[in-house]
Amino acid sequence: MKFLIISDVHGNWVALRAVLRAERRVDHILCLGDLVDYGPQPVECVKWAMQSAGHAWLLQGNHDRAVATSEDPRCSLPYQHLARVTQEFSIRVLNRRMRTFLGALKPQSSFQIGYANCVACHAAPSDPLYRYLRANDTCRLQVEVNIAGNPDFLFFGHTHWQIDRKLNCTRILNPGSVGQPKDGHPAAAYAVWQDGEIFLRRAAYDLEEAVKAFGKTSLESTDIAALAHVLRSGGGLPAQSRFRMSSTRRI
Repeated sequence: MKFLIISDVHGNWVALRAVLRAERRVDHILCLGDLVDYGPQPVECVKWAMQSAGHAWLLQGNHDRAVATSEDPRCSLPYQHLARVTQEFSIRVLNRRMRTFLGALKPQSSFQIGYANCVACHAAPSDPLYRYLRANDTCRLQVEVNIAGNPDFLFFGHTHWQIDRKLNCTRILNPGSVGQPKDGHPAAAYAVWQDGEIFLRRAAYDLEEAVKAFGKTSLESTDIAALAHVLRSGGGLPAQSRFRMSSTRRI
């Protein structure tokens, strides 16, 4: 049995399409949330999720909730401006049915794969939408495993970094981000669970096609340039965005 595990698509349909083409034969899909914001094609990504609901476990991310409810997604400070302008864009282009779909998703789920007990959430069992879990924070990870009930597998996303660790009897997995990796590698990140084994994988995609799609949005040219830089660099912000963040901190 083969499961495709993805997270943090962030409106990057070109990247998601590349992952789906790379893993055509899967039995189920687990999507750990954040279909929208930051990317130019949230409509296509949400349409895919709605069409896949019958054979996929779909979780809600903080950006999905924010678009559905017009709330603050509580993202990290360096990305707050880009999150705000792309959230406004997502709200404009998604119809009511799509926003209702995002709002109805749950940020955490428990299920079985064969004989394995699994817990999946967008961020962390203690805070399914917002907490960031780091690969090197063993103490925090162990707390989260305990909160989850010491499952065989704990799946989460949110950080845009891949993690594959084992603590006692629990395999901890973050597949990374499909649409906006932040680990310096621009290729779409994901994972595959196959017959009890986990494989972290990458799918190269046409970055310039994704960047070109921003031209069809209502975003400002400076914001498009910053978002394009993030995609091309695998998570790096351009100098002017870092300066704006520093200036905000001084106020």
